Amino acid sequence: MRVTDLRESPRRPGRYLVTLADGTTLLLGVTALADAGVTRAGLDLELSEVDRLRREARITALADRAVDMLARGRRTRRELERRLRARDREVVPEELREALDRLETAGLVSDVAVAEAEASSRLRRGEAPGRVRAVLHRKGVAAPLVGEALREAMAGDAFDERAACEAVAEKRLRSLGGLEPPVVRRRLQAFLLRRGFASSVVRTVSDRLLRRDE
Repeated sequence: MRVTDLRESPRRPGRYLVTLADGTTLLLGVTALADAGVTRAGLDLELSEVDRLRREARITALADRAVDMLARGRRTRRELERRLRARDREVVPEELREALDRLETAGLVSDVAVAEAEASSRLRRGEAPGRVRAVLHRKGVAAPLVGEALREAMAGDAFDERAACEAVAEKRLRSLGGLEPPVVRRRLQAFLLRRGFASSVVRTVSDRLLRRDE
């Protein structure tokens, strides 16, 4: 099949638009073009080579979509995979994996970096380690990476779980005024546990604050 046009994409610098004789246009990177020997319009390609270029164009499109998603915020590999599958229900699993593998190799996709950044920022905002762990698990970060990110963040930021728990508890107590003490204790502790604070910390903090208010 003949290449009827070859030009750089005006919307994607570094990508090239390859138009084939059947009217289809493929968006490809320079490496794929070089591997296929596509250097100018007018070349005739074997059908097997055209098939390889079509596959490469699909992988390139997936990688570009993932990069666009990353430009809008941190994403784990699992999150990117879910979003890309949601956009295209017919995506070929092997091609999606190849696209994400390439981005990971290039350092653009890193569950380690996401886990470290999320753990540090969330702990600074006063979120409990248990809550941060749950968030990272939902994002698809492997358990060992979650544990390591939390340990480093808590050490680096000198995180004080008790102080963070007290700050959250103080705010919550203001909304529980007028209730009977046993009800206040039960609701306060349940709230703090849902926020991911350790049960021992929750008991210590609630005991201290409730004794103070007696």
